[in-house]
Amino acid sequence: MPSRRSFLATSGTLLAGVLAGCSGTILSQSPDGTQWTASVPEPTSLSPPCVTNGWLAVGGYHSSQSGNSQLAVFDATDGTRQWDIDLERITGLTASDGRIYAGERGGPRGAQAQIYAFDASSGEQLWTQAVNNLASALTVSDETLYAANGSLAALETSDGTLRWEQSSIDGIDFTVIAAPDDQLAADDTAVYFGNQGGVVALSPSNGTLLWAWQPEDWPSTTVGPLPVDTHVYVGADGNVAALDRTTGQLQWRSSFGMDARVQGVHKAESSLLVAESTAQAPSGTFGTLYELSLQNGTERYERRFETPVTQTTSTLDRFIVGTDAGQVTWVDRLSSFEQAQTTISSETFLLGAGDEQVFAQTTNGTLYALTQPS
Repeated sequence: MPSRRSFLATSGTLLAGVLAGCSGTILSQSPDGTQWTASVPEPTSLSPPCVTNGWLAVGGYHSSQSGNSQLAVFDATDGTRQWDIDLERITGLTASDGRIYAGERGGPRGAQAQIYAFDASSGEQLWTQAVNNLASALTVSDETLYAANGSLAALETSDGTLRWEQSSIDGIDFTVIAAPDDQLAADDTAVYFGNQGGVVALSPSNGTLLWAWQPEDWPSTTVGPLPVDTHVYVGADGNVAALDRTTGQLQWRSSFGMDARVQGVHKAESSLLVAESTAQAPSGTFGTLYELSLQNGTERYERRFETPVTQTTSTLDRFIVGTDAGQVTWVDRLSSFEQAQTTISSETFLLGAGDEQVFAQTTNGTLYALTQPS
């Protein structure tokens, strides 16, 4: 999953503004690979662009009488705006199976958040449900929507019925401390949460603890969990670890130095790609992309960027890496001599992706739909 925590650190307080409408044409100053552009709300760190069944959802700050956030949905192919809705404050956003799920702060009877489910094509509200967490981290698996930040809740995607909600388990809470989409993941066997001490896996059916990996020397998990094949990959500061997906036992662990900060991971065909930044003295300021062995975490290749990596996301077969200089690079393996890249700008932006497309939502309210430049 894509990393957002550098957006938290670099964007500061976003200025609210009204940026309505969209353009399906490519602007003369658009980056290489631009398919279309649109005007959208200024992004929040909690609502990266997300795609389902050809529909693209974006959220952000929006000045209006009815609320200060807006959810807008576009045809991902040509950028036609399909519908939008004002919400009081978007806390989280995800999309799956033709539906869009958004968290809104507050709710009835003292609930911390209200979760809405919308039909992606029409904007019809399908259901709403109150939960006792901020719904900052949202993910969908096996007809279940999971929501976290203060608790971890499981809801039926069909009608929003609350299946279970855990506020803590064995002294482990479910506070989102970094990027929301980087701390929660799920499959048909477990729901995984990266917390301040490691990773826990819970039963999808009732929320009971399946396993916990909580080493004494592990910083707060800020990248992953990423369950792929037989492993779960996680990152924290300058560390990446591979855990057994069934038992949670450590398979291997790699470190990149005390000044490093892992920004995202991506499982390639036969290796793990890891993007990290170094932005402290005495090492200097730069970014590095590593290709590691899936078997034992040893380094195979590396590539240096002149400025820190701030954003990552993944298409079906590419790792997309963004730097704070606005450079966006498509990577499948580092053994390739050249990787396709484009430049957006030096402003802060969020990255999201569909099967092949990449979407960059900037702080000036511009949305770029990109394909890999030739």
